[in-house]
Amino acid sequence: MQGIPGFAGELIGPDQAGYDDARAVWNVMHDRRPALIARCACADDVSRAIHHANRYGLTIAVRGGGHSLPGYSTVDGGLVIDLRELNQVLVDPVARTVRVGGGALLGDVDRAVQAHGLVVPAGVVSHTGAGGLTLGGGVGRMMRHFGLTIDSLLRAEVVLADGRTVHTDERELPDLFWGLRGGGGNFGVVTEFEFRAYPLGDLLVLATFDPLERIHEVLGRGEAAMAAADAPDELLWTSFVRKGPALAPWLPERYIGAAGVMSLIEWSGDLREGREVLNRIQDELAPTASSLDRIPYLAIQQVTDQLLAPGTLHAYVKAGFTGALTAELIDAIAAQGANVGSPLSVIEVLAMGGAIGKVANDATAFPHRSARWLINVPGQWSDAADSEAEKRWVRETFAALEPHLTGGAYSNFMEGDEQQAADLAYGSTLTRLRAVKRRYDPQNTFRLNQNIVP
Repeated sequence: MQGIPGFAGELIGPDQAGYDDARAVWNVMHDRRPALIARCACADDVSRAIHHANRYGLTIAVRGGGHSLPGYSTVDGGLVIDLRELNQVLVDPVARTVRVGGGALLGDVDRAVQAHGLVVPAGVVSHTGAGGLTLGGGVGRMMRHFGLTIDSLLRAEVVLADGRTVHTDERELPDLFWGLRGGGGNFGVVTEFEFRAYPLGDLLVLATFDPLERIHEVLGRGEAAMAAADAPDELLWTSFVRKGPALAPWLPERYIGAAGVMSLIEWSGDLREGREVLNRIQDELAPTASSLDRIPYLAIQQVTDQLLAPGTLHAYVKAGFTGALTAELIDAIAAQGANVGSPLSVIEVLAMGGAIGKVANDATAFPHRSARWLINVPGQWSDAADSEAEKRWVRETFAALEPHLTGGAYSNFMEGDEQQAADLAYGSTLTRLRAVKRRYDPQNTFRLNQNIVP
């Protein structure tokens, strides 16, 4: 493979030292061998890499954090545009804005903004790439309070399929800006984002665990809390049907490894008010085991980093949305939760609503704003010998839950084997997204994603 004229970054091929480290991604199930890895130093390098791929007919994969569950961050025999060197984070604490390089990780962003008492709403694992997380919508622990990550996006620098670098916002190329907010990596390579940031201090977190036979009480209480007309945006309810985790020091030993329902009920507002709210929930729920703690935002964002470290796990996922946790849905969750295998595989029940639903349905390309819950079924395991059993559990679990869901899927929690993936991910926005795709990527140069066919 020839070099790329004028390329300022590093080009890594299969015969070079460091190739295996450079091609590795978070999900070890995707062990792929690119023809070339172009580790870009600037937006011009991204443009040169795109021209090179087009000239030689190479499929392009774009890598930020490398967290794409279906392995879209890498490709066999193609070219990986590696953005890891574009990881700058520049905070304007007066304007409360932050410029983020396309290869920055969430941890890079969190540390930079928290130094000024600020936050950009994003995901919950700090070694996730900020770029991919954003383009899919941006679900995370701050979404009910401040909205999805895309709701804080102010501006983006994008390298298009023809190699041009453009800037886009609500006034400049507004159709592209609309499509970037939820349409995934279908339109170009984003080399810089600009976000709005918000003041945030410590969180209050009520962690609980109960045996599986109490699941109706736990999820019923969560449904009541989130369905209330006056449910505070500062309150987030997440429950996990899983085996009791060994890393929870407040959990009695007899529950470690036993199937149950663990909840994290978080408060991101005034601490005095939050303690009253969480104390009331704790008293009413009377959990089998629990802990109520004040936790710094940076600490809770990193709590699973080691457990979910890059290059250690196989992963496979299915997910969908629902408007309510009905008794029938909870029954199905309980039945499948009793069969969970890996201690890292879970059925996650994550509250939506709040600030998410205050944005108009057609304001961005994310079409799932009316959903009240996201039901996520990630299988995660360390031994390759367990792969078929774990994937089968995920498929069977989702098949059992799907009749009780409202349809659609969150593009960042989807596999590459979905039928009609674009319809599931983009729903009512797909027709408009196809028009954006035809304008900015008519040859479908960027197709390793939940793809929108022009």
